[in-house]
Amino acid sequence: MTNIIHKDKDGYYRPSTEDEIVNLVKYAYENGLQVRCRGAAHSVAHSIYSDPNTEPNKVNVEKPPEGPNINIMLDQFRKLDWIDKEKGLIEVEAGLNLGLDPRDPSGVSTLENSLLYQTFKEGWTLEDLGGITHQTVSGFQSTGSAGGTTMYTLEDNLIAFRVIDGMGNVEWVEKGSELYNAFGVSMGLLGIITKVRIQLTPNFYIYGQQITTRTSLEKCPIDLFGDGRDGKPSYEEYLRNTPYTRMLWWPQKGVDRVVIWEAVRGKTLPAFFPAPYKEFANTFAATQVEQLGASILFTTLGNKGFIRTWSKLQLSFKAFYENLKKFWSKKLGSFIAVILSAFFVALFYIIALPLVLFFSIFKFVLWILYAPIVSMLQPISKKGKAQLFMDYMWRSLPMDNEAGDILMGTEFTEIWIPLEYSKKVMNLLDNLFKEKGRAATGTYSTEIYAGISSDYWMSPAYKTDVIRVDVFWYSSNEGDPSLKGEYYEQFWELFVDNDVPFRLHWGKYLPNYDYTRWAEYLRSQTPKWDDFMALRAQRDPKNVFYTSYWKKHLTGVE
Repeated sequence: MTNIIHKDKDGYYRPSTEDEIVNLVKYAYENGLQVRCRGAAHSVAHSIYSDPNTEPNKVNVEKPPEGPNINIMLDQFRKLDWIDKEKGLIEVEAGLNLGLDPRDPSGVSTLENSLLYQTFKEGWTLEDLGGITHQTVSGFQSTGSAGGTTMYTLEDNLIAFRVIDGMGNVEWVEKGSELYNAFGVSMGLLGIITKVRIQLTPNFYIYGQQITTRTSLEKCPIDLFGDGRDGKPSYEEYLRNTPYTRMLWWPQKGVDRVVIWEAVRGKTLPAFFPAPYKEFANTFAATQVEQLGASILFTTLGNKGFIRTWSKLQLSFKAFYENLKKFWSKKLGSFIAVILSAFFVALFYIIALPLVLFFSIFKFVLWILYAPIVSMLQPISKKGKAQLFMDYMWRSLPMDNEAGDILMGTEFTEIWIPLEYSKKVMNLLDNLFKEKGRAATGTYSTEIYAGISSDYWMSPAYKTDVIRVDVFWYSSNEGDPSLKGEYYEQFWELFVDNDVPFRLHWGKYLPNYDYTRWAEYLRSQTPKWDDFMALRAQRDPKNVFYTSYWKKHLTGVE
């Protein structure tokens, strides 16, 4: 019988060596158990943890399921080794965060010990990043996450994975080998990635702007719905030729605007003085107030009844308090920080309580005020008044790092569509928003951006550049948007009905209905699907890594 480390009180096993991970896998293999690893928990919960999955299928679920199965937290497995500092070659343990994870339950993650900061200090970085950098190295890569670009790819940095299969065997899988592209996006189903070998990119800086405009051709610098005219590029042309970009589309009646973020690479000036990108207010405290206000707005609109709404808002008030306390403790000391943070929470409690009560009863009034409120939060940019920024890549390329995981809690389905369908996609969405109104627009924005072609078998961008549609859902809303007849169905069916092929981000919401139909559809869109499934069965013959969640989404069998 294989000896294993003890499970911690919170339900996780926390190995600190590769041998300890191997022993956990061998123990599961011998005893018919499952093993799953979590990183920063930025994927939906059921894709991360072992059976039984009784928690709601949301991101940022911190608690693993109860029972004998093994759920591993890699927060003690985060070493970075320089193989060749002059050439920028490193090996990284899988639990190392890209940047600071503000919700790390163990408190291990800091900015200073993150991959991006450590490599930046030595003159190196990565080719691309997503909208946030909380994720672990292996978690970001294993689900096919990517930034908004058709020019740069993290795949250029990754050169080898060290993997433990379902029997406890360990090997390096190197770029150029027959199996390398199978492991690039594997959702933990081909084995546990323990280390990643990375060829870094020399440091670079980004220079960019953010503007907010109407969607019409007359007002927008991009022809969002056409082929390009009046000196303005089509959206497909724009996505192909802009180094880094993303767009937030607020399609609601009376709002009708897009927030366009764009950046290019550059070299530092001799007297470089960075001006970081700011997604919210200019100060930390004001940013927290702005996000708390948004949380109150979205939670009130997304729930029925005062009691349910107010109950859900307690998590936001708690996050507001903890964020302020943590920030002010560094500047004012812990005692004053506690007093000051508690005062502000009490103040906003007093302000919010009657407002939430009133708007819960008379919600139609809040709907009347919705467009003016959002328009105030996302004002149209005045000519010559774009938000300009120039900064270190690691800090401002992930433009959503300021958004709180609780206060601005965001769930989404991420739909990846070949880039040549951009015009059709934008017009289909525009028509849907106009025809169905609030039922389609919801209360939140929709994110649109690009993705570069991938060689990884299960990447949603396999062999094609893509336009990506992220349909946002506020995490405190009632219900599950992935169920039959719920919010996301209309978007998935819209593209199927109009012959627009798509794949889905594996770490976000997948259709939670008609499993056989959707498994077959996604299989039909993924050329290497059968090869991946055959390899999975070979490397994990006792289904150590293969949970009921993945079985129903990959085979349709519940």
